[in-house]
Amino acid sequence: MPSQPTVMQARLKNIATCLTGAAATVDVLADNLKNPALDAISTTTQSLSKSVETIKQNKSDCAQLLEETHKLLNAIILVYIKSETGAELAPSVLTHIVKFTKTLHQIHAFLEAQQKTSSVKKLFRQGEMSRLLKECKTGLQEGLDFFQIERVNVMADVTQMCEDAQRRHQEVLCMIETLYDGRSFEGASYTSRVYSSSYNSSNSISIIRKTQSCCIVPDSAT
Repeated sequence: MPSQPTVMQARLKNIATCLTGAAATVDVLADNLKNPALDAISTTTQSLSKSVETIKQNKSDCAQLLEETHKLLNAIILVYIKSETGAELAPSVLTHIVKFTKTLHQIHAFLEAQQKTSSVKKLFRQGEMSRLLKECKTGLQEGLDFFQIERVNVMADVTQMCEDAQRRHQEVLCMIETLYDGRSFEGASYTSRVYSSSYNSSNSISIIRKTQSCCIVPDSAT
């Protein structure tokens, strides 16, 4: 008789399910807005959801990082839905979306290092791993603070979370239908300038080392 999943295994599985749904919605936004930051967010989130099954160590830290990642993904999706145009977002919002891509890649690197046979972990000393985790938490907290997201247990009711995700996905599809009336994509263009270099989630170590040069944030943004 197969063993029952532990509480942590169930928690991680629920997170993966929610991340997959959120990534699909962000992917729709990225494809239609031609937004490189959203494209990077979608790609990396899909990779994160797949990597959940291979996490062997520090599962609690990984679960917390992924849950807060999911909160920020939903916040970004809602910002676009509420904008009704999908492109005309405030520069400060777009800047934080770009910053989130950096944090996502740091989280991806941390999760890779928690695999039992991870080649990534061998490149990190314990102090470097602790510093990476701290940077992940700091980046997420900045996003949570900016989007005014409270720390609540959003994974308590997975069924409700999936229903909410389906509703948001449909709202995004409806919004996209309004984007083909000839209006310009100024917001997407601004993000393209801010997001000066696309990330590659499969090369997380290189990303971390080059983050400052790849992610350019305007001095005037707040």
